Amino acid sequence: MRVKVLPPAGCDRSALDDRSWTEMPEGSTVNDVLRLIKCSPVKAKVLLVSVNGERAKLSKELRDGDVVGFFSLVSGG
Repeated sequence: MRVKVLPPAGCDRSALDDRSWTEMPEGSTVNDVLRLIKCSPVKAKVLLVSVNGERAKLSKELRDGDVVGFFSLVSGG
C-alpha cells in the first residue's frame, strides 16, 4: 500500500519518493512509519501524530492512500 509521510525535521527521508510517498506492507502502523524514517524513540515521545488530518495513536493501522503527519509539541521561535 502507498502512504504519504510528512516527517518531522531531522528524520530520514530516503525511503520516501520526491512527493513523500512510500510503499508499506499491509497492516503497517504509525510506529512502522517512525521506524522507516528512523525517528528516535526520544523524539517520537514529543510528537503529535495525525492520519488524514485527525489525531492518531502510534498503534493506528494504516490504509492505502493515508497521509501521516508528525508535529512537534515543542518548537523554537
